[in-house]
Amino acid sequence: MIKLLSVAVAALTFVASTASYAEPITGKEYQAVVETAYNYFNGAANGDQKLLAKAFDQEFGHVKMITKSKESGKESIKSVPLDEFSGYFKKATKDKWEANILSVDIVDDQMAMVKLDFHTPKTHYIDYLVMYKRQNEWRIINKTFVAKKKSQ
Repeated sequence: MIKLLSVAVAALTFVASTASYAEPITGKEYQAVVETAYNYFNGAANGDQKLLAKAFDQEFGHVKMITKSKESGKESIKSVPLDEFSGYFKKATKDKWEANILSVDIVDDQMAMVKLDFHTPKTHYIDYLVMYKRQNEWRIINKTFVAKKKSQ
C-alpha cells in the first residue's frame, strides 16, 4: 500500500512539474496571430492600406469566395490575390463593424488558423484565416469566407 501511495505521489509531482512549463494560450505567438487577424479587420473597416499590408501576405496570399453565375445560377469558387483584395478597402466604412475571434489553432509556431465572426449592418461573415509565420512575421496567406445577408 505504501509503495502504491509513493508511486501515486511521484506521478502527481511529475504532472505538476511538467504542467508549469506549458506555454499559456495567451502566449507571444497567440497574441501575434490575434493581432494579425485584427489588423486585417481594422484595416478593412478603416480603409487602412498599411494595416492590410501588415496583415496579408500580399506576395503569395489569396482570398477565395463562392460566387453564383447570374445567368445559370451555377456556383463556383473565385480566387483573388490578397494585394488586389486589399484594394477593395480604400475608405473607412461609415457603418459599425464588429468582429470576434471564435477560435485560434497554432501549429509549431509556424502555421495558424483563425475563425473570425464578422458583422456589418447588412451582412454576417464567418472568415477562416490561414496564416504562415515567415521572416518572423505572421501573415494571412489564405482567407475564405461565407456571407449571409441580414434581413433589414
